[in-house]
Amino acid sequence: MFDFLRGLAILVAFYLLGMLLHRWGVPIPGGVLGLLLLYFALLSGIVNFHWVERAAGFLLRHMVLLFIPLTVGLMDMGGLLSRQALAIFASLLVSFLAVLLTTGLLGRWLFTQNGDAEISQ
Repeated sequence: MFDFLRGLAILVAFYLLGMLLHRWGVPIPGGVLGLLLLYFALLSGIVNFHWVERAAGFLLRHMVLLFIPLTVGLMDMGGLLSRQALAIFASLLVSFLAVLLTTGLLGRWLFTQNGDAEISQ
């Protein structure tokens, strides 16, 4: 139980540190900044992976529950979403195609750089 609480405290501390840095003017969202700080702390050995493994696994297993408030909020904004449906759909389509093309081209480039596989055109 102590391992879980220690891991949860570390994860929350990095989240709060990211939020604090964002509030002080760092132009990256606090949650993303906290995640980056945790990543670099894990890489450098400041934080041991085993300290946060159980708490992170628990949060990942129950991630669906964390999206319930977002879903309820979206249902409450149904009128606004329906008025902006065309713009939302267009932005989703453009971003999907951008990610698809970027991933495909990067994969092709990586395969040809490593010589692992021949990609025919």
